[in-house]
Amino acid sequence: DAPDDRRGWVRYFLDAIDLRDRAHPQISAKVNVPGLLVGGDASDPSLVYTIDYRWDDSDSQVNDFNVLRIQDGEATLIARVAIEGWVGSTFVRGTQAYVSAQKWIARTPDTGRSLVELHAIDLRNPAAPRDHIASENGWGWMLAVEGDRALVTSGWSGEVIDVYQLQDGHAPRFDQTVRTHGWWINGVSRQDQTLFLSSGYWGVQKVSLE
Repeated sequence: DAPDDRRGWVRYFLDAIDLRDRAHPQISAKVNVPGLLVGGDASDPSLVYTIDYRWDDSDSQVNDFNVLRIQDGEATLIARVAIEGWVGSTFVRGTQAYVSAQKWIARTPDTGRSLVELHAIDLRNPAAPRDHIASENGWGWMLAVEGDRALVTSGWSGEVIDVYQLQDGHAPRFDQTVRTHGWWINGVSRQDQTLFLSSGYWGVQKVSLE
């Protein structure tokens, strides 16, 4: 279909870079793909993951997490997972992908509530990815994935972080809430059962995981 007056079409490309001669890397192919690259399969370089968005019949935004196989300069769509709402950063860890999405649940034309969904997408079978979802009221974006924990900002200002326990093949489980120093966390690191949160002028905050 042709685009209407409000929207157009966007085309995305991946540059395949040949690194066999590390001193002289070259772009070997420009591959047309659906969406932005968010990761790949470390054990199979031909498998990559992208995220694209579209508008459904109710004028709501839907994001697609795509599993693609790239061969001979062409990308073939293997599977797609639809994610409703506004998607934040995507983290691919092994055969799992984690992403948060915000949705507005309307009660009346003028009122409603916000819903945050934390998606854990199981990619062990690339042809049939499984999406496990944990839901919470409020606003939030995925901040980091550290080991078996996912950190999601909570509230408008980002002063609170919700920590989720990750379990392969299951929805993330809410673990604890952390009140942070400062207005925003700009870096996260983990050692054993301790998180270190960097917040600029307010220094580094230590958080013990429960």
